[in-house]
Amino acid sequence: MTRTSIRLGTAAGILLFCLVVGALAVEPELRRLGVTGIVERFDAFRAVAALAFGLPGLFVLSQVPSSRVGRLMAAVGAAQAVGVALSAYGLLGINGRPLPGDDWAMWLSNWLWVPAYLAVPTLFLLIFPDGRLPSPRWRPVAALAVTGIVISTLDWALRPVTVVDVAGLYPAGYAGALADLTPFPPVLRIAGGACAAVAAVLAVASLAVRYRRAQESSRRQLQWVLAAALATVVMLGAGQVLSVGAPLLVALAPVPLPAAVAVAVVAHRLWDLDLLLSRALAFGAVSALLLGAYALAVLTLGRVVGAAASAALVAFAVHPLYAHARARANQFVYGDRDDPRQTLRRLGTRLSDAELPGRLLDRMAAELGRSLRMHYVAVEESGTVVAQWGRPGGDVESVELHHAGERVGTLMVGERLRPKDRALLAELAPHLAVAVHAHRLDADLERSHQRLLAARQEERDRLLYELHDGLGPTLAALALHIDRGRRLVDTDPDQAKELLGDLAGRTRTTVDTVRAIVHDLAPPPLDDLGLAGALTELGKGFAGHLTVEVDVPPDLSGLPASVELAAYRITAEALTNAARHAHASVCTIRLRAHHDLELTVHDDGTGVASPARHGFGLTSMRRRAEELNGTFDLATGPGAGTSVLVRLPLNGAR
Repeated sequence: MTRTSIRLGTAAGILLFCLVVGALAVEPELRRLGVTGIVERFDAFRAVAALAFGLPGLFVLSQVPSSRVGRLMAAVGAAQAVGVALSAYGLLGINGRPLPGDDWAMWLSNWLWVPAYLAVPTLFLLIFPDGRLPSPRWRPVAALAVTGIVISTLDWALRPVTVVDVAGLYPAGYAGALADLTPFPPVLRIAGGACAAVAAVLAVASLAVRYRRAQESSRRQLQWVLAAALATVVMLGAGQVLSVGAPLLVALAPVPLPAAVAVAVVAHRLWDLDLLLSRALAFGAVSALLLGAYALAVLTLGRVVGAAASAALVAFAVHPLYAHARARANQFVYGDRDDPRQTLRRLGTRLSDAELPGRLLDRMAAELGRSLRMHYVAVEESGTVVAQWGRPGGDVESVELHHAGERVGTLMVGERLRPKDRALLAELAPHLAVAVHAHRLDADLERSHQRLLAARQEERDRLLYELHDGLGPTLAALALHIDRGRRLVDTDPDQAKELLGDLAGRTRTTVDTVRAIVHDLAPPPLDDLGLAGALTELGKGFAGHLTVEVDVPPDLSGLPASVELAAYRITAEALTNAARHAHASVCTIRLRAHHDLELTVHDDGTGVASPARHGFGLTSMRRRAEELNGTFDLATGPGAGTSVLVRLPLNGAR
């Protein structure tokens, strides 16, 4: 697309429009001369076809100069515009004051409509939408269409102009140019019409084949054109057969196809031309309104104030008509982009709905896509698409989403954004950011819940192991020894006394085991001594081969119970690892409390080879930290000792 192609397309569109308007401008004079009306002589069909195919075709060519579909549409529109202008010029000359070349204008007008008329239900449908046949097997159908078009065009070109059987069209005795030409034989004429008719039916079938083979997005583009093609063929056929209403049916036959193409372009992004289509739609709407207003003015005011005055009244009405049509066209193409309050109101309604954050994001993305006529809207969080509406295709642009000064995600739209679109999305972004932030909190809550369930199951499994494999067999053995001692009381009192002494020692050991399990569930030192005292007491348990140093500030108090328990458990596991696996001699525990509780446990042991193997102990420490939305880091290396770094949030901890 270049500025030159746009300028040429605009100039050609204005010229085409002027040809049609010029033909309509002489209609009051033709009526005064007694010429048959524009609808009865089928010139209304040519005027409608010229605008319906010519303007969209020129628009497509201005954006995609290589488009064969655009070229064909422009050629059809140009042929019909020139034909209707030549018809008006020739009729004005032969029925009134003679004009230069009026006979030749009538001759050209008599057959120029034929190739444009027949190309629509045949060649246009065969090459739509990409300008190519569905496959090489359809070449005979294209050849059949071309044959029918050529034969029919030559047939009409070799006929006398007076063969058109419309009363009141020509003055008495008029023969026209080339009156002595020999027309085609009837057999050849029928063969040409049959070729065109068969080609039209097969062209509709080709659209059906494309539809059956196409993907979902292409099907949505083709279904409109397929339905319009059927309507056009039916209307043209009915116009040839019916005796009542035939001129009106033929005049309206060109409308369905361009309308369907416009819907495919706007609603389903055919050819990706929607960014400038609003102006083309506005121009086309003004054209139709102008023609309707002109016809109304001629019928109601022409006889009272004259044709010139009625045309002036229509001209004064053009500007407000254009303003209104442009607003409606912009709404059709861009949705509520020119009315951000409407979109904000809809997004606000979605935010107020009591829905899960994930579903809410999907609803908001869909609402945004429908309101702003965007074929793809997605919300990305941490590199993952969490909500999507439509399918990506072509250009995708992004807008960052921020909440409370923090970037929480990205809004991605399948659209080439205009500056005003970016400004609108900047207004809508904070509302989406609130939903994304809620989605993140919901996801964090779900992850915390899953970790809590996993930790609870882990504690249950550990208790089951302790009770089943440790305490259970011990109690069973004690029961067996008690039964044995009871039997020995009468037969061997001395051995029974010795056995009871052994049972007393085993029972005390079992009691110590139960106390250890209870201690592990809720360490008494935390309740009695606080975290600092409990860690000091914990360090004394390793006296002998491991020296434990505790560095705790004197004002460390008032910590949440969950934070104290997690810090105690992590420290205990770290000291156990230092004593059993790292063969450390000195271990330092350091606590600092600001917004977070910072726990550091460093030993001078052998360290862990890289990469560190995360066994049950390390996994347990990491999980305890993450359950409180904290962090766990392990710094280690061969011979460099090991440092456990933990941060546990104090705000919101339970």
